[in-house]
Amino acid sequence: MLENKEIFNESLVNHLYFAGSIRSFCTTIGLTFFKNNQDYIDRAIALGYRATDIINKTINLMDKDLASEVINNDVYITPYTKDLSLLTEKLFDINLFISIDKDLKILKSSGKVNYDDVINKIDELNQESIILINDFKDFCSEIKTKLDNGELFSYSYPDFFNYMYDEISVYGRDIDRIKSKKDYTKFYLNEFTYYFNELLRESALYIRGFLDTKYQDVFDMASFYVNAFSNLTEKYLKSNNNADLSIETEKLVVNYKKFVSDTIEKLLISKVYFITPPLTLDNFLTNINVYLFIIKYVRNVK
Repeated sequence: MLENKEIFNESLVNHLYFAGSIRSFCTTIGLTFFKNNQDYIDRAIALGYRATDIINKTINLMDKDLASEVINNDVYITPYTKDLSLLTEKLFDINLFISIDKDLKILKSSGKVNYDDVINKIDELNQESIILINDFKDFCSEIKTKLDNGELFSYSYPDFFNYMYDEISVYGRDIDRIKSKKDYTKFYLNEFTYYFNELLRESALYIRGFLDTKYQDVFDMASFYVNAFSNLTEKYLKSNNNADLSIETEKLVVNYKKFVSDTIEKLLISKVYFITPPLTLDNFLTNINVYLFIIKYVRNVK
């Protein structure tokens, strides 16, 4: 059973990562519709504001030690978040209202926290997050259904809405686990590793799919990782020894992180071109960082 310190740590890391993902996804969604679909643009913006509110509350509750871990492991802000946000604002003539420098300043100035004193605020934040998660998932499902039925047009693939739905679903499952005070079990970690293997496979698919095909080297490397993660999925379905597969996945993820980072650096100097807002690439990189962070976290608490 989780103690208050663990509930505090695991809740806040979840909120920073996944609320950040919802905000990033809402930016992408809002930029993929024509002006005659202003209702969907407005709803995406409203959900993004709610995600930002959860992020602000999370940062203000952050403990000094946890804040240091968050910063050092890039699970909220990566080395590229600021530049990718600025590039997105420039290309689409929008204001994302992402206060990276301010957020870092607050995180770095966090003090020690008495976990028992703030646990009620954590419970309230978890409940608020569950409501946002369900609303965002409903939004994605509605758009995906209308895209499939030819009732709506988006510049994003219909399946990308499935990707967003799936990623945020794991947020909801983990917050439910924390609310129930359940620790990471072997079964849960096996499911988690399998899920992130699939999530990263899909992100490699989208790096390849959103890319201008003249960049053959990036296309080929993305294809390599699509196949590598697909092969691991097949092994998970056939093997009972998921511990070995977790090690194999972790090694692959470390290499994939370098590929994604290199691709972002090329994007920032206009050496590659994508048909998705630049901030989308930051979400793909954060996925990787969160996977590696949770694996390390579990090792330290066991």
